[in-house]
Amino acid sequence: MAESKEQNLLQLLAGHDRPTPEQFKRLISQLDNHEILAKVFLLEGTPYVFERSPMKYMVFKEQVAERFRVGSHDVCIVGSAKLGFSPSPHKFGTPFDETSDVDVVIISEPLFNHASRELFAVLNQIEPAIYMIRPFLTGDGSRNRNQPPQVALGDWKTVKEAVRNFVFQNFNPGLLPYDHQLRREIFDNISSTAGLFLALEPQVFVSKIRGRIFRTWKAAENYYADTLRQAKRAFEGAEDVEPDLDEAEEVRGADVKREG
Repeated sequence: MAESKEQNLLQLLAGHDRPTPEQFKRLISQLDNHEILAKVFLLEGTPYVFERSPMKYMVFKEQVAERFRVGSHDVCIVGSAKLGFSPSPHKFGTPFDETSDVDVVIISEPLFNHASRELFAVLNQIEPAIYMIRPFLTGDGSRNRNQPPQVALGDWKTVKEAVRNFVFQNFNPGLLPYDHQLRREIFDNISSTAGLFLALEPQVFVSKIRGRIFRTWKAAENYYADTLRQAKRAFEGAEDVEPDLDEAEEVRGADVKREG
């Protein structure tokens, strides 16, 4: 029986079958190389939402690639739209349905570099400024009764997410202000492809299409491998598992309807 289970896991790893949530959970728990799991199950192959129409997935990739001036091989769908269920630590196994988001990965070093500079230029304007903090760091602030300046929790969260993403060499356009030109441009380019999901049988309702720009494919492997490692820690009962930062991303929804 144990040997049969191991054979099933190896067959799944070979990519011949789409894993169930329980099977994927066992793979995450039993295998140490989460980069391989991220590559095989999240970044490669035909997504769940295009399972009956693999050629239309190629059309989708071509459309996104054209808008971002990359090759179609530098575009893929990840997350619950890829697996049919969520691989995120805090909602692992949640099935893809008409309220789920479609997560798109785009590999582009030039766009990553440009977008990251734009984001950090915005973050550089967040208060308090260094000159406002310096007296309290040097001890001069104790000479007056003023309280040290406070950082808004929302701003601190944005800064932490931006730093974490930069460490993993990726950019989330949802961290830019709503009226930022680059944010609008990226969201418009991605969401303009939503109509293609209407051509699927059954049709797929797209609640939101989200995008994340990675510097390289290796960076994408590392990022989603870390997501799987966090899921493994959650399975083991760890309490300090990072929250699903992707939940904060927002991309314009598409008014398309899913029919059974």
